[in-house]
Amino acid sequence: MAGLKDGDDFKDGEFFKAPSALKFLCLLIGGGGTILFLVMALFWGEKAGEMGYSWLFAVVFFLSLTVGGLFWTLLHNASNSGWGIVIRRLMENLASMIPFMLILGLPLVLTMFGFRDKLWEWFPQREAALTEARAKAEKSAPEYIQKHEKQLKEAKAALAAEKSKLASITDPSPGHRAHFDRSIAGLQSRVESIESEDMSEEAVNDKLVEKYYRKANALLAVKEGFLNPAAWNIRYLFYLLVLTAIAWILRSWSIKQDKDGDPKWLRLARRWSCGFLPFFATAWTFLVIDWLMALDYTWFSTMWGVYLFAGCALNSMGLLVIVLTLLRRAGYLKNVVTMEHYHLMGKLMLAFTIFWAYIAFSQFFLIWYANITEETKFYLTRNSDFWNVYTITFLVIGHFFIPFVVLLIQKVKKLPHVLSAVAVWNLVMHVLDIYWIIIPERGPSLTNGEKMVMPGAIVFDILAFISVAGLFGYFLLRQLGTASLFPCRDPRLDESLNVVN
Repeated sequence: MAGLKDGDDFKDGEFFKAPSALKFLCLLIGGGGTILFLVMALFWGEKAGEMGYSWLFAVVFFLSLTVGGLFWTLLHNASNSGWGIVIRRLMENLASMIPFMLILGLPLVLTMFGFRDKLWEWFPQREAALTEARAKAEKSAPEYIQKHEKQLKEAKAALAAEKSKLASITDPSPGHRAHFDRSIAGLQSRVESIESEDMSEEAVNDKLVEKYYRKANALLAVKEGFLNPAAWNIRYLFYLLVLTAIAWILRSWSIKQDKDGDPKWLRLARRWSCGFLPFFATAWTFLVIDWLMALDYTWFSTMWGVYLFAGCALNSMGLLVIVLTLLRRAGYLKNVVTMEHYHLMGKLMLAFTIFWAYIAFSQFFLIWYANITEETKFYLTRNSDFWNVYTITFLVIGHFFIPFVVLLIQKVKKLPHVLSAVAVWNLVMHVLDIYWIIIPERGPSLTNGEKMVMPGAIVFDILAFISVAGLFGYFLLRQLGTASLFPCRDPRLDESLNVVN
């Protein structure tokens, strides 16, 4: 067919050379801002709580974009998608920044900055409850041992008395003997049970600590298997290793195919992406539970992971549209990417705009309708003061209705600059969404419910966001220049180059 593009004409790929001045500026802003922020946290301890929320907000926002890039990479490979081949490398580059973002999250995990215990109140509350329980256990241990000895002595005496009664009867009837046999067996079992109890100092202490810990904070005690520092740190390593490994493996196979053109890398990526998806979903779901839902450990939602996933999928696609448009403006990918690709990306943005709204409303509707105190507190907090107006204006109208109406127009999805403007709008709404999730917890948590908003803390929010944004921009520019901007020897490149929808 005349006019069709041939993938062999693009087998050498196209390489991006980032402006050195731009990379340096991003590194200067990001590195300098990060150092300033963390030094301030170290030497301005009374503000550590406010700053912790700011850093969490910035890191989670940019991490969500990289995780979204990994999702689209997995989806394209698992579904054997052909249309998106020319933009898949951008997805892979975005996903490859996951370890950088998770490393930027280390100040939240390490105790030296004072962020962790201010953000996640269950850490200090757990320690306080355990301290109280240990003190009570140490004080009551001697009494507990004496009580145990007394119970054992009484049980043995009762057993001996029952046996004596039986022995005193010369010729008991079968029913009478059966009665005594049952009684003696029960008493014997009680004696053995009391004797089998470990009464070592360590065992007694552990038992009493658990008892008093449950009394001090029953909810934390019930969740002890999940909400404990060791498990929390192990899960952080799990997120780091799993998400990083998946992104690195898929990108490395893709780049190897650029060099030798062997279709085995395509088959490996497709097969393994199907297996990686459950690990991806597990890691992301538990990450947002640990970092966001656990800001209030008494609150829970079964739709939380899907809600955060919808936002990261939508806005990572928006970021891909923006990056793609900027690259084309700089002279790259002009012969590779067509308006058909923009149209498809725009349709995915529309689909996930609807999906995000559906999940957000479903979570709100189910929690509000059930009217369970432990669940509704999340929305009660965000319906207080100006947060109610914020929710309606930015999340209901700004995050859904405006982009939904605009993206319904077919022509918009084929105009790169207009679609990029919609993507920028969505990203701003995503910033406000993550802000709405995290920041309303700051005032009530740090002031024991006396304030809804911490005056002046927005300065920390802006500084943290700019700092992480600078590093994000630097790492993205760096990754874009490490390989061809598109998989230049993928067997399905012809299909992508000539896609029509």
